[in-house]
Amino acid sequence: QDRTVTCKIRAKRGCATHPRSIAERMRRTRISERMRKLQELVPNMDKQTNTADMLDLTVEYVKDLQKQYKTLCDNQASCKCSS
Repeated sequence: QDRTVTCKIRAKRGCATHPRSIAERMRRTRISERMRKLQELVPNMDKQTNTADMLDLTVEYVKDLQKQYKTLCDNQASCKCSS
């Protein structure tokens, strides 16, 4: 029994049309889009920043935001404002 799957997607010369190849290409495209979105959201990140460095910068940025949030919450809790 033939187990090949016909794919209706026509590929450019040199591009694979196997369903796994197409799924992998879509996965890579989604990752690239998300990385571009991170570049927009995280300060001090340029287009030349590689993926590993982008993730490092993002982790540091999120940690810094968490620290700022905690500080603001602590300040608000200790605030004795009169109403």
